[in-house]
Amino acid sequence: MSFSAVATDPRLPEQSHGDILLIERLDAELVRTGISYCRSLKRDAPFPSRASLMSCLSPRMRPGILLVEPLEGGADYEFREVGADLTRAFDEDFTGRRLSDIIHTAPKFGLGLRMLYEMVRASGDPLGYRGWIGRDLPGAGFVYHDNAVLPLGEGDTVDHILMVTALVMKGKEWSAVG
Repeated sequence: MSFSAVATDPRLPEQSHGDILLIERLDAELVRTGISYCRSLKRDAPFPSRASLMSCLSPRMRPGILLVEPLEGGADYEFREVGADLTRAFDEDFTGRRLSDIIHTAPKFGLGLRMLYEMVRASGDPLGYRGWIGRDLPGAGFVYHDNAVLPLGEGDTVDHILMVTALVMKGKEWSAVG
């Protein structure tokens, strides 16, 4: 189902779920733009540096980003920047918080993020994640999300992970900045 088709589908699944997929399969324009930036800035390196990618993100993209920093080789992660669309979607700003705190208060959500972050940190490869929010998460302000999970760093070490996310908000056809 395409990104725009989900926006007009009034049915919500009973349980939230998502799929890991190749980044080429992501549909949202915002997410595809983030992927293009990442590819163009990495040059001959395995991935771009945090400074180079973050400096080129336009104001149009910033509301849909989440920047995390791995701590102690991935033992935990700190949320360094959380875009306004994601803050609104979760009704909370995670900036400055640690993933371990999120896992403690919302285990299903936090452990899902941890799995994605670890896959990207350990491999250095970007991945796509597409998900649907079900009736099991009634507090979420959105029903669908398309995400590129992108490694950033120097040399062969991933020192940050950038998620570029486009959301379909509850009651709206298309939110985020896509």
